[in-house]
Amino acid sequence: MQVMRKILWDKRYSGFVWHLIFVLPFIGLSLLFMQLTKGVTWFLISSALRTVFGFGILFVACRLFDLTPSEILSGRNFKGALIAGTGFFLFFLYFLAEVASGFGKVTGLTLGMFVARVFLQQITTGFFEELSYRFLLLEGLKHTRNTTGLKLVYVLVSSFLFGLVHVVTAWNIVTFLTTAAIGIAFAVIFVRSGNIVLPMILHFVYDFIIHITSFMEWRHTPLFDGICENADIAYIVMFVVSLVILLYPHRGKREANC
Repeated sequence: MQVMRKILWDKRYSGFVWHLIFVLPFIGLSLLFMQLTKGVTWFLISSALRTVFGFGILFVACRLFDLTPSEILSGRNFKGALIAGTGFFLFFLYFLAEVASGFGKVTGLTLGMFVARVFLQQITTGFFEELSYRFLLLEGLKHTRNTTGLKLVYVLVSSFLFGLVHVVTAWNIVTFLTTAAIGIAFAVIFVRSGNIVLPMILHFVYDFIIHITSFMEWRHTPLFDGICENADIAYIVMFVVSLVILLYPHRGKREANC
């Protein structure tokens, strides 16, 4: 009993245990419903799963870290969060330039698919995944020595798991690496500011646009093709800038999350 309590309620690392407790059945149920349903029905069920599991994680996180939901979901240190998100914002500007330069027309997007897939699934994804892959995995840093090395380990592990979950149905090294890079950027925002709301918002906005573009007919202009060909550079810049922000030592006032 004592061992189980140590495994489940140690603030330093039990977030990783609870992450697996929630994520593994979530993946299993998602794969099951993907086989049984499709279209709007699947996206509504997917949104419901993300909502239920997200609130489950929120409940456990409150007990594990002795916090209230309002403390977890507060917009604290918003300015610090914006600064910590510099890497992602640079990448996002490049992404917007890519979309704007190749924007053609949206086809096949019904009202039902817009509501269920583009809006509901993405807003619940931001809620669920940021609580699961950022807050639950990284809040434990506050209860360690919070050294530079530990920050790097926690962030890389959370981002590895984040990249891994996006290739569950089919392995793709590019998808894994690009998703993990975005995960690092979001993790750095949380670790340096203690703000989980901004990563939720950014996650939703990015996914919202991504899913809109899946219904788009692209205009292949020289500018658009050139931006696409150099997209790897944008991911690398985001990765490097985010790591620099993570590892840069703060003097004087301590970080909000340490």
